[in-house]
Amino acid sequence: MGNVITSKTTSKNTSSLIIYHQNIRGLVSKKDELNIIMQDKSINPHLICLSEHHLKTLESTKFTLNSYKIASFCREGVPKGGICIMTRHNIQSATIDLSNFC
Repeated sequence: MGNVITSKTTSKNTSSLIIYHQNIRGLVSKKDELNIIMQDKSINPHLICLSEHHLKTLESTKFTLNSYKIASFCREGVPKGGICIMTRHNIQSATIDLSNFC
């Protein structure tokens, strides 16, 4: 099971940011398990961060998870690794190209 991190602000308008993180060690074989975990309404994260997804770029562009947009970094030429950050569809986000730094 992954880690769930909740951050709350202390202003008058209290809001939370819920982040789910898991070292998934191969996303393809654990997609069904991840879907089941995400159906748990008590978790309901704003962001999902997965490390060691082991996907190649083409595979990562085809991966979907209900209600989430996906940004992924794949380690080309290396059999394992990679990170994936998913945001709920109702959260504004943008993908930043960091390939110059890798």
